[in-house]
Amino acid sequence: MKKVLFIISKMDVGGAEKMLHDLALGLNKEEGLFKITVVCLYEKGKLGNSLSQRGVRVYDSFLRNKFDFAGIVNFIILLKRERPDILYITGQTLSQAVAFIGAMFVKKAVKIIGVHSHDLKKRRLYKLLIDRISFNSATKVVCVSRSQRDLIADKGVPLEKIEVIYNGVDVNRFKDIKDMKEKKLLKANGSVVIGTLASLREEKALDILLKAASEVLRRHPGTFFVIVGEGKERMCLEHLAKELRIDPSVRFLGEKDNVSEIIPSFDIACLSSRTENFPLALLECMACGKPVVATRIGGIPEMIEDGSSGILVRSESSNDLAKALMRLIEDRELCKVIGEKGRERVKELFTLEEMIGGYKKFLQKV
Repeated sequence: MKKVLFIISKMDVGGAEKMLHDLALGLNKEEGLFKITVVCLYEKGKLGNSLSQRGVRVYDSFLRNKFDFAGIVNFIILLKRERPDILYITGQTLSQAVAFIGAMFVKKAVKIIGVHSHDLKKRRLYKLLIDRISFNSATKVVCVSRSQRDLIADKGVPLEKIEVIYNGVDVNRFKDIKDMKEKKLLKANGSVVIGTLASLREEKALDILLKAASEVLRRHPGTFFVIVGEGKERMCLEHLAKELRIDPSVRFLGEKDNVSEIIPSFDIACLSSRTENFPLALLECMACGKPVVATRIGGIPEMIEDGSSGILVRSESSNDLAKALMRLIEDRELCKVIGEKGRERVKELFTLEEMIGGYKKFLQKV
């Protein structure tokens, strides 16, 4: 039995956190193969609590801040006690730094970095330095897209050291459900609902989405925009919606745990991000059979076949995004076809079972 210890800063709701949550649960069910432990350097968060409640060992609250040396010592004590065979480190600067300090005291452990961010060039110098040290020291680096693999290789990491394992979602959980109370709450007078799932951060380019919404509403004033997510940009985005005079047609729902029940209320899903890797949010919408419009960045073109299982547009172009959304609004048959092909693509390539199976094989052989 291999002892696998996952390390992450905290497990609030987010793409990388959801992926780790589902992976830890899946591997924990493989009795006799893996003994799974999750370490949250700060508090567990919602998803960490979910893991604890479902039988996964979770340790948390090692650090009060990133300079908490006593907390790092406590983390090292835990590592020496647990003696894991594999350290799986999420590609976050803090996790990488703390984990590799601790790994010096568990010399036999295989060190794996799982990289989920695609914005690896626009980083502060100290983050780039930690990347260089940790990537070079790692036994293996896991990327969730080929696009990201190429970025990592450009940093000097040998290709044979990099493994690509795509994210996956539970297609039985994410499906189109008719006659839901959420649908009735969001839809006003039969409006077309365009929805997005995203943290309210600059890299998600929700300002571009709101500008595109302004263009769409000029031609289709009955359209309704729903933004599911929370973040530090919320006040600025709400102000922008008022400035564009579209606030009556835009609803900020905040962070929601029941996105599998909210997505079916969308007629069209979109993602306007400036930087992405292989976003779970898009997979979830595709699994629900929703036609998706997304920016042509990162690993998204590996997920979506442009014009078939979704529509891809240039990033930073509110005009291109608006045109793609209006194309779908005006062609219901195209919406149906793209939605069906998107769901089939997820079922074929990006299921939760496929993802867990990929990690299972990978962890067994390292």
